[in-house]
Amino acid sequence: MHTNRTIARTLGDCRGFTLVEVLVAAMILVVALLSLASMFPVGYRQIADAGRMTMAVSGARHILEDVGDVPFANISNLNGVDTASNTGVIAGLTGTEAAIARRWRYMMAGSGNGFTFTGAETTAWGTPQPFAGRAVVTVANTSATLRTVTVTVTVPGLPGNVTMGTVIVRVF
Repeated sequence: MHTNRTIARTLGDCRGFTLVEVLVAAMILVVALLSLASMFPVGYRQIADAGRMTMAVSGARHILEDVGDVPFANISNLNGVDTASNTGVIAGLTGTEAAIARRWRYMMAGSGNGFTFTGAETTAWGTPQPFAGRAVVTVANTSATLRTVTVTVTVPGLPGNVTMGTVIVRVF
């Protein structure tokens, strides 16, 4: 007895991918990767904005902490300090207020536009790394024993301003 066996593959028994299936999968992958890649610039911009916001908030907090070092009777002298200004209130201040206002200028805007720092200031404060910000200090004399201090910091590239305030009370 002799049996003939024929081994044949049927057409429905394909074990691979057709060219059409590979092209469809490739297109889906390309669309997904392009969507993912488009998120990177948005994420980078948000990280950069968050960094600028952090610098602005830190600058405003530093200024408000420094106001606490000024004698209560002299706090009103800081009204109108603008770290982007070369003249005006910063130039007219003396003593503790002048040193503090100059340090704010150093921290926020650095030198330039006719504004320079002494060698002693540069030695004491280190290499300036300002972030081109601008801080404006407003002092309101609410009463004989109460001062409201508001700091508004503007940073280029930041969508809005950072405004922080504090109340200083004279205790007898």
